[in-house]
Amino acid sequence: MKKCRKFLCYMLISSLFFCTNFSPQTSQAAAKNDISVYLNGSKLKFDVQPYIKKGRTMVPFRKIFESFGVDISWNAASKTILANNSHTDIFLQINKTEALVNGFKTELDVAAEIIEGRTFVPLRFVSENTGAEVNWDGSSKTVYISYVFEKHKLGETSHYKDLEFSINNVDIVSDGKIITIVGKTNLPEKFLLIEAFDESGRYETGLISITGQQEDKYRFESNLYLTKPFKPKTIVVKTTSDANKQIKISEYNLN
Repeated sequence: MKKCRKFLCYMLISSLFFCTNFSPQTSQAAAKNDISVYLNGSKLKFDVQPYIKKGRTMVPFRKIFESFGVDISWNAASKTILANNSHTDIFLQINKTEALVNGFKTELDVAAEIIEGRTFVPLRFVSENTGAEVNWDGSSKTVYISYVFEKHKLGETSHYKDLEFSINNVDIVSDGKIITIVGKTNLPEKFLLIEAFDESGRYETGLISITGQQEDKYRFESNLYLTKPFKPKTIVVKTTSDANKQIKISEYNLN
């Protein structure tokens, strides 16, 4: 009988040890330590490590937004995050799979959540809606983010891979209801999207049209037809990545 009790005690302790050491929380913690995030070649250091949920990398919200130079505010009562810069406004609510990006509803694959008192957001959603390019290396569990921080003045040349372009003039007519943005590019077939933002964050969008050639560059225009006066403050230029995602490749300040 004693031998039987010892055997049962041994099995019980072994079972408890197994459950403790191989619980989902422990497995998740181990997975957290394996994920690395690089922004423009520099590794981001998180005080709480990222983890993967439903195939999406989750990261502490404050660190990732601040790494993009985005201002953030947290409302503890409503459990909401508001993040904004000169060309992006993102509104997230904890445990909600619907967000607002520049006033438009956007679906999230995974909602922001609070784990042990820390708020986590889906890395790809935040990065891509800020205008960054995101790549995932599954073999090394590494996220590589490319993001353009530089800001230019009118007439300065921007570069993205083999693309060279510039915004040279912004003409406003008809009491601010027609805006013509003029620039140059070396790749006339390259998709370019123009986004013009005013002081309040309101924005208007237009595609470019090639209107002529000047030596080794091609002149382009983008016409924005508005229903009410609009005074642009910032011009953002976007193109599509290899993954067919829109990414920011330049920003021009008009002040």
